[in-house]
Amino acid sequence: MLRYLIAALQTVAPACGRTALAWLDAPSPPPPEVVLTALVNDLAALPEPCLLVLDDYHTVEADVVMLGYMALARLQHARGDDASASATLISFADLARKRGFAPQLLARATAIDAQFRLAQGDLSAAERWTETSGLGADDALPYPREREHLTFARVLIAQRQSEAALRLLDRLLQDAEAKARMHSVIEILILQALARDAQGEQDAGLVALARALALAEPEGYVRTFVDEGLPMAALLAQSAALRLAQEPRRAQDDPISVYVERLLSAFPVEQRAARVSAAGASPVLRSALERSNALVEPLSKRELEVLSLMAQGLTNSEIAQQIVISAQTVKVHTRNIYGKLGVNSRRQAVTKARALGLLA
Repeated sequence: MLRYLIAALQTVAPACGRTALAWLDAPSPPPPEVVLTALVNDLAALPEPCLLVLDDYHTVEADVVMLGYMALARLQHARGDDASASATLISFADLARKRGFAPQLLARATAIDAQFRLAQGDLSAAERWTETSGLGADDALPYPREREHLTFARVLIAQRQSEAALRLLDRLLQDAEAKARMHSVIEILILQALARDAQGEQDAGLVALARALALAEPEGYVRTFVDEGLPMAALLAQSAALRLAQEPRRAQDDPISVYVERLLSAFPVEQRAARVSAAGASPVLRSALERSNALVEPLSKRELEVLSLMAQGLTNSEIAQQIVISAQTVKVHTRNIYGKLGVNSRRQAVTKARALGLLA
């Protein structure tokens, strides 16, 4: 079925699906979900949207139907059409209930929906999913529930429960490495990097990210990184800056450095460095950002002013008095700062801003 789909796509986009076909032809092909991830990479990069028609699903096995719906939802999410992605997942859930699909297939779909909602900033919706999922950081880890546990780890990170997230991720990583599930290993390392970075352990986060990049670069993974949003964009930019600082002459020819720039260029336009005021950034970081043309959405002059006072330890009331605005307006600026930096607290905002060279 995957070969049929790729052949159909290649009639309009000849280069589409080459990596996926290579994986299908490998002596030990990866799971279908991994092959679909490679296909989504190619589809998301097409200059024009395409229409995937799910037809004759009544003749196909349930897990294949699920993979088709998940691929379509991920493509819609990659193109920024989250409303359609949500509708696709709802359609699958309705179909799964109507046809009596195995409960784990429906559970996997709801986990992906929670992941998408978390990426949109809807933490409360993701938290509602965790309340009904029955998951915990110290659960047994059967492979069929891995997708759910990875989403659960993302929610823990967003809730600033990085220790619990890391405890879960460490066990998931051990299982994935022992069974040579390299796609899982890469995704888990990415989440470990984000969890470490979220709790202020930037060096440890960059180490985990470096491992993920080394494994992912030969296979050309893109969406696995890009779908993590602004925090990953910032962490990748820091990785690029570090490599440039360590080996400035080799950075241009280093495969990992080139790969990082490719990843950064795949982030949405609003996260790119062309819109970042790099005046306050360190020369090394600014060079890395300019080379990749990608990072987070720039802070306004007023937001930078609020951030600077925040770093000095002033309260919202003190900041309001200092720059002659209302405390409510300070809260609005603070919320915007958190969103643009991809953080959830003052401490994280200051830490991230200093790493990006936005604060002295």
